[in-house]
Amino acid sequence: MSQSSARAWTLQLVPPAMAGLALISSFTAASYLRDAIALRFPDVTVLAIPAYDFVVAFLLFTSGIFVTLAFQSLACGRPLLPHGIARALCAEEAEVSGERLHAHLGASLQALEAHTKSAGRFADSLSEGQSRLKMAEDAARVRSIAKFLAGENDKMQRANAAYQRQLTDATRQLNILRNELSRVRSENERDALTGAYSRGHFDKMLTTLVKAAHQDSSDLSLLMVDIDHFKRINDNFGHVVGDDLLQKYVQLMMHNVKGKDCLARYGGEEFAIIMPTTSLQSAVIVAEQIRQKLEATKWKAGKDGAMIGAVTASFGVAQLQPDETPHDLIERADQKLYASKNAGRNRVSR
Repeated sequence: MSQSSARAWTLQLVPPAMAGLALISSFTAASYLRDAIALRFPDVTVLAIPAYDFVVAFLLFTSGIFVTLAFQSLACGRPLLPHGIARALCAEEAEVSGERLHAHLGASLQALEAHTKSAGRFADSLSEGQSRLKMAEDAARVRSIAKFLAGENDKMQRANAAYQRQLTDATRQLNILRNELSRVRSENERDALTGAYSRGHFDKMLTTLVKAAHQDSSDLSLLMVDIDHFKRINDNFGHVVGDDLLQKYVQLMMHNVKGKDCLARYGGEEFAIIMPTTSLQSAVIVAEQIRQKLEATKWKAGKDGAMIGAVTASFGVAQLQPDETPHDLIERADQKLYASKNAGRNRVSR
């Protein structure tokens, strides 16, 4: 089994294992207790022996459920579409977080196993007390056995308090790891320079949205955008100016897309906009609005720099067809983009 498969198996196993162990331990201990008390309690002061059945079953089982929920939240609780803009991280950082998570899960499982063994020993003590009660012949003997059981209860309470401290620490550490992994996922979904979605996120979103559009028989359009002669801008004014232009252009486009639209940096100076529930005609209108605003903007090389001059972009627009794949849709939109370039640039082709 590979290391990644082992991690996935561990995450799936932890919640049911924890709940099952806690349930078995609590009911075993409570069962022994009820038998012992029912046998000899009429002859003993009731307050001499606490209500073990409630205390043990409640503490053990709720502890197990709490741990289960903590691990289940870690395994499944991530946001569907994080929107924080951050730098792109290398894959090694995500791998390190995964290694730390795997190690901490193992340590927490060991702590749970130790606590379960402690609960088992307590159940054995109750069983021993039950056997002694059956053989007891006088009140003094019963009081001695009651004292023994009370001592065992104190031991169990101390063990449970120690385990609760371990549980609190484990929960805190797991929350830290969960937040770290969530941060890595969020940062990898965004392009570090422009704040648009990354190419990887675009590919995943397009697959998901195309599938949904086919299932719902709804419209979906794709815009492919490329800044005209961007290499010339980099050559004449430098890459710092070029980067600044890309950032401001993305901001301009973001002001012209809806909340459900997905604006991504497809590569270099090329961008893509997925537009769910949008017809071809509506998508063309949006593309034309962006084109006109870009052309009308006065671009400078820095705050006090020379005028760059007119900056334009070419657009290709395509609407999803029945049974069309994401790859086919991208190819058609890309063909329309190159049609705009071949026709003189600074235009929208559909």
